[in-house]
This record gives sequence, C-alpha cells and structure tokens, in this order.
Amino acid sequence: MGLMGVVAGASTAGILGVVRLVGDTWLPRLAASSEQKHQMIANLHSQRHDAVQHWRAGLANARDAHRQWAVSRDGDAPNVVGDEWFEGLRPHLPATGEAAKHRTAHEVNCDNATVALLSLEIGRVEQEWVNEAKSYPRRTRN
Repeated sequence: MGLMGVVAGASTAGILGVVRLVGDTWLPRLAASSEQKHQMIANLHSQRHDAVQHWRAGLANARDAHRQWAVSRDGDAPNVVGDEWFEGLRPHLPATGEAAKHRTAHEVNCDNATVALLSLEIGRVEQEWVNEAKSYPRRTRN
C-alpha cells in the first residue's frame, strides 16, 4: 500500500513537472506571438492612415498649384506625375473605369474634375482599408 502511494505520488509530481515545463515554455511563446501580431496590425493601420493623409495633403497642394497656374497661365500646367504623393497613390488606382487612365498617365493636371476624381479614389481606398480592419477577427468582451 505504501509502495503504491509512493509510486502514485512520484508519477503525479512527474506529470505536474511536465505540465509546468510545457506551460513555462509554450505559454510565453503564444503570448509573444499574439502581441507581435497585434503590433504588426497596429503598425499597418498607422502606415495606412499616414498614407491617406499624405495623399490628401498632396492633392490639396496640387489643386492650389493648378489654380495659381490657371490665373497666370504662365508656362505649362503643373504635372503631378512624379510627385511622391501621386506615385504612392497610383498603384491603388483601379485598372478599369474613369480613374484607370491616371494609373498609367504620363501627365496629370489637377483641374477640378481630376481633383474630384482623385479625391473619390482616395476615399474609396480608405474605405476599403477600414472595412478590412473591421473584418479582422476580434475577441468579444464579456
């Protein structure tokens, strides 16, 4: 009887030791992995927010430059192709439709119609990103 008690106690201690070892090894890894994923998602959201703000500021500056040019008509109209904000937006423009012509254009002047079109495209991209962010699996709070 005493021998069985010793065997049962030893096996229980051994099992608890293994469980503790697994817990000490795997649980921190799982927590770190979850935190890393959360940090990557937060970083992506921040980058996307900054990109949208940059595009909007660039579009506003291009609109103002075009209006100033329209008053004086001095030289060629300002071309936004090559501007950092436009080149960042260009890959996000659709391949079909009215805005598609700006995706491969060699010259884009920000007159009123173009400003309205690019503004709507920036809004569309932003909305796609917001919808994507909302679709990430989230834990429900009780």
